[in-house]
Amino acid sequence: MEEKGTRLFQVDEETFDYGWNIVELETRRQLRLKVNELLRLVNDPTCTTSEMQQHLLYNKARFGKQLATRLVHTLPRSDSRERQSIVWLLTLLNEAASITPLRRMSGNKQLPRPVRLSASLALAGMGATPEVLDERRQTRLYAIS
Repeated sequence: MEEKGTRLFQVDEETFDYGWNIVELETRRQLRLKVNELLRLVNDPTCTTSEMQQHLLYNKARFGKQLATRLVHTLPRSDSRERQSIVWLLTLLNEAASITPLRRMSGNKQLPRPVRLSASLALAGMGATPEVLDERRQTRLYAIS
């Protein structure tokens, strides 16, 4: 028996699927379940924005950047209400790690247009669009007379 009940899966020679640690797989499963729970909470009318932010901060402390990454990966859904909920969660979370994948998604012509628009909307909610960033970089000069 392996140490502390963990073992590595064997490498499949045909698919070159490298082994995952069982603990890592369980953590990924818990993260996926937590994201689904957060999506259910978004539609709960008794959950306030501040409560949702507390849930997000707790889970961000628990899972780190993987939470934002998982939210980005769940964005390409066919249901517009689910995409809207994910965009809102990404906006509330405002994680810098999600900006690059969202930019890639918004510019990927192979993705459906609603998914690209949702990615762009999440970027806009986080203040990470090129227009906002350029506006922040501009130096404004004022004349005082």
